[in-house]
Amino acid sequence: MDTNYGMEIVRATEIAALTAARLQGLGDHRDILNQTRKAITKTLNRLSIEGVLINDRFIDRPEVYQLPDILGKGGEKTDLMTIALEAYRSAADGKNNSTSYAVIAKAGSIQSVPNLIMYKIVVGPQVGEVIDINQPPIINVKRVARALRKYTENVTVCILNKVQHKNLISEIRGCGARIKLIEEGEVSGCLAAITGEKADIYIGYGFAPEAVLVTAAISCLGGYFEGKIIYDNERDKEEALKHGLSDYEKIFRVQDLIRSKEVAIAATGITDGEFLEGVRFTANGAITSSFVARGETRTYRKLETRHFFDFKPVF
Repeated sequence: MDTNYGMEIVRATEIAALTAARLQGLGDHRDILNQTRKAITKTLNRLSIEGVLINDRFIDRPEVYQLPDILGKGGEKTDLMTIALEAYRSAADGKNNSTSYAVIAKAGSIQSVPNLIMYKIVVGPQVGEVIDINQPPIINVKRVARALRKYTENVTVCILNKVQHKNLISEIRGCGARIKLIEEGEVSGCLAAITGEKADIYIGYGFAPEAVLVTAAISCLGGYFEGKIIYDNERDKEEALKHGLSDYEKIFRVQDLIRSKEVAIAATGITDGEFLEGVRFTANGAITSSFVARGETRTYRKLETRHFFDFKPVF
């Protein structure tokens, strides 16, 4: 890409986060999601790009505000992906781990995936390629421990607190590893594992589009990912074919989902989470916590931004 768009897309995640934060805890799940999606659309449309929207998990949902297929006011052709409000139920209920994300990449480099469940394992660059998604979770945890030169009991595994993870949680507890359960926000959990700040490995079932965003982060930050889409029936396989996916046993890695180093990712915390702090309102504005990373240079910034609404209203 001709321009470093990282600082441009972080403005979009900041506006989305500020919009969601004003509705935090009010209990209306649909309204907070729709308002945040409208806000990020408005900001992304200010960019001098022709951005093709990829992997919107809420596409064709009539109750959800639909993002346009093309974002920006015209210019360089790019791929765009956004999760305007991850963990929207948590945000609406005033719980943790809600974040806004945006990814921009060279045109044609973000893989389109079906909106299906994917089993995934994520680790940071210190661990590397020692994991194997076809091996039992205990084996992978022990491999991570060995790579990090830790006792197994000192390895922290981040997992979504879901019914389908009951056996997974039991297995990992059986080997003595520490578990960090999160209610929502799998991308935040994966980022915590990639950076090694609050977890060493992320394991579990989530959505395939979120996996693409995670691999964009790994393209910029380093780390390793393996994922496998779960097909429950023939209709799921037909859906995959629409995205050019015909190998139903395929193990996806970073290079399968993000096919270029010309990629940037931005995120802003809405409520306090595993990776970023949430929005804090002040007497005349707000403070946001964000990060921006770029694949070409492996540049990684954490930002604290102070917004003064008296000078330039945000909403």
